[in-house]
Amino acid sequence: MATQLFAPDPIDFFDPVPYSLVEYQGHMIVGAIWFVAALVAFFATKGSRLHIRAGQVCIASVLLIGVTALVMLAREFIAPLALNAVTSSYAVITAWLALKPSSANVRSAEVALSVIEVAAVAAFLAIALPNVMSGLVPPIGPVVVLLVPLILLGGDINWHLRQHDRARLRVGRHLARMIWAFVIVLRAPLVEFETAGFYDLPDPLLVAGPVLLGAVMLVYAQYRFAGRTRRSPTSQAV
Repeated sequence: MATQLFAPDPIDFFDPVPYSLVEYQGHMIVGAIWFVAALVAFFATKGSRLHIRAGQVCIASVLLIGVTALVMLAREFIAPLALNAVTSSYAVITAWLALKPSSANVRSAEVALSVIEVAAVAAFLAIALPNVMSGLVPPIGPVVVLLVPLILLGGDINWHLRQHDRARLRVGRHLARMIWAFVIVLRAPLVEFETAGFYDLPDPLLVAGPVLLGAVMLVYAQYRFAGRTRRSPTSQAV
């Protein structure tokens, strides 16, 4: 197994060796489409045609992000990119499934996705821990990468144990999952463009900024949609 934990630094946006220009910029462009569609879906009236269409664009674009990430990983395997690709797809698909009526097929799909995410986290740890133990990377690096996946898996435990409350919890889970997927997709280019020299942001902002933004979005969603979710979406994030 490849042991590289972080990508080549920095990557030139216009000559992104070891990746090709098409796959690298395509990955970034699809990420930008996801970013816009996610914001539209978040602020649009829930259940409206605009919200539904924006949500469909989110699902399609995040799956394309996963495909382009796989193409790049085939060229040079980078552990955080692999985990982010799996986690963003897992978060969006489970957000979509949360709105489906309970059935054996839906529940089986949700359990399978949880297992896949656990496997992705375990694979990341198998690469990250030797890097940390040897002093190649500080412990904070893997912790930051694992923060959102562990939050989502914690939400899965609550969800699987409370299937009898599915109808009451499903909208809150959907909102929380989409918000954390937004955080994942935002954080990667934020760091990438900073290392490429487009701007110079303080490290704490790069590390904690997207996660704090996600927390703010969760609080905003709690107050804006409390009457419709019947439960705070923040409860699905913990």
